[in-house]
Amino acid sequence: MFMRPFSVDKPLRNRLLSPRAASAPADPVWTMACAWMNGASLRQLFGDLVFDLLEDVGVGRSNRRADVAKLQALLHREGDLDLFASGGPTGYWTRREDSALRAFQQRHGLKVDGAAAPDGETITLLRALYAPKH
Repeated sequence: MFMRPFSVDKPLRNRLLSPRAASAPADPVWTMACAWMNGASLRQLFGDLVFDLLEDVGVGRSNRRADVAKLQALLHREGDLDLFASGGPTGYWTRREDSALRAFQQRHGLKVDGAAAPDGETITLLRALYAPKH
């Protein structure tokens, strides 16, 4: 049986190969995940805003990608979430992140609700755990 080779029509090929397509802005969470996989620290990834969530994170919450990525990185640092399995922080909240957050909350005697609020006890504890020990 003869199969015709795959081809892309000329207008589509020109759009795909245009300089504008190559210079499209990168997804900031993807860029951050790549930096994380190359060994960037939390401070290098997020600066002084590592503990500053704009909105709640968790099941049924706002789950802004930048906020989720921060919490993923923090939970990985505490040993509750394996980010190597996903290639770094993705910014997407899944059952895996929910389980990790609940495990962290239970391990530290916090209310186990699977949510992290900008000024809540979970973020406050993560901030305290991250503070340099003197």
